[in-house]
Amino acid sequence: MSPLDNTRLPKKVVLTGSDCFHLVLDRHARNNRAGSNVMRIVFYFNSQLSLDKIKDSLGNSPLIHWLCNIRLRQGSLFGTAFWEYQDKGNGIILIEHHHPVSGEIPKSILERDIPLDEERFVNGDIIHYPFNKTVFVLSWNHILMDGRGIAMLIQHLSGMDKAKNRQEVNSFFPTQEKSTGLFAHIRNMYRVKKFIETSSKNPIASVAGQGQKEGKRDRSFHNRIIRFTPEETGRINRLAIRKGAKFGANLYYLSCCIHAVNRLYQQKAKNGAQWIPVPYDGRLRGSKGPIITNTVAFLFYRVQGAEMGSIEQTIAALSSQMTSQIDSGMPQQYGLLLNMMRHIPIWLYYFLITKGRGGSVASFLYSSTGEGFNHIETFFGEPVVGLTIYPSPTFPPGLTFSFLKHQEALNINIAYATGIIDTFEISDLELGIKELLLDSNE
Repeated sequence: MSPLDNTRLPKKVVLTGSDCFHLVLDRHARNNRAGSNVMRIVFYFNSQLSLDKIKDSLGNSPLIHWLCNIRLRQGSLFGTAFWEYQDKGNGIILIEHHHPVSGEIPKSILERDIPLDEERFVNGDIIHYPFNKTVFVLSWNHILMDGRGIAMLIQHLSGMDKAKNRQEVNSFFPTQEKSTGLFAHIRNMYRVKKFIETSSKNPIASVAGQGQKEGKRDRSFHNRIIRFTPEETGRINRLAIRKGAKFGANLYYLSCCIHAVNRLYQQKAKNGAQWIPVPYDGRLRGSKGPIITNTVAFLFYRVQGAEMGSIEQTIAALSSQMTSQIDSGMPQQYGLLLNMMRHIPIWLYYFLITKGRGGSVASFLYSSTGEGFNHIETFFGEPVVGLTIYPSPTFPPGLTFSFLKHQEALNINIAYATGIIDTFEISDLELGIKELLLDSNE
């Protein structure tokens, strides 16, 4: 088939339970008049990229075309929301910029929203810097895709001209889910509800605080990116193993974040356990799709003060909780609960998700892309010298850590609300994470 055989594109794609959860987060951002549910992936090049070349490349993608020609339909009172494809011939909007500070992303790009009534749910920016350097930014509403989905989209865009990498368009979209009986849904709901209520019971420490007094301050978001060399990243990986992260470096990353944030709590005289839901990819290992929709569930970690004596103790606590939840099938059970909750009105869903914790959805938010972007070497036919992801900023809590590895070099993008963390505190947080990850005492 030719790349733009639009007759093969689905006319309707029903939102998954995880998609609807992000629909709730989108409402959460708007109710708090802070942040948005938009994610961005940024590619750095030591060469000038042509606008026409990028436009032609993206214009040949059926997925990009579909993302630019859909509308969100909420459905009936107890119906499921869905994307409706309307082929209006919309192409992706690409905006070209010239910026004097090399590598800096203009604020106008980072603050641009993609609301649910938008004409297109994906857009791009090309930023030209001095000395022939270029950055390409692709932005999308998180309701459409998760981190692994965007990784597969990039693979699709990079391999469209290679027959061996070309997939049938239908494989990019979710298949019809297996139906689950009502009683199984209800039994599962009570099991998951009990677990989450126990895991997230107060007192919970959050940078946003329990009362929303602090939340009335400035809620604009900023980013702080921490970059490590491949050599430093190698050291971090070795330290992760040495300190007990047997299932990969992810629990080491998370433990270091927990300890760095705990220092911030101590400065603010805040007490309580830390509660962090961490995305858990629901795709089968080795699966190529789907790209569209979120398929993640969550693992839920509660870390008490007694488990904060050392990084090793925290990793051990996290490992025990992770193993227990995976063995009991909690991520799948939580995914089933999300699929059931998408059938209730959005306002009720929002109330059930946010009640009881002062509107905050976690102590802080955390995600890691694993190896999904590590081996990307070229894009648009040009060598990629750097890559990072800007997470969707969520308030409250107003603090999100996003870990990404590219060409064996780790980087962390910290999104923070200035009304929650000031300039001095974010500098301390950045320094603390660096010291913890590299274990400067060894």
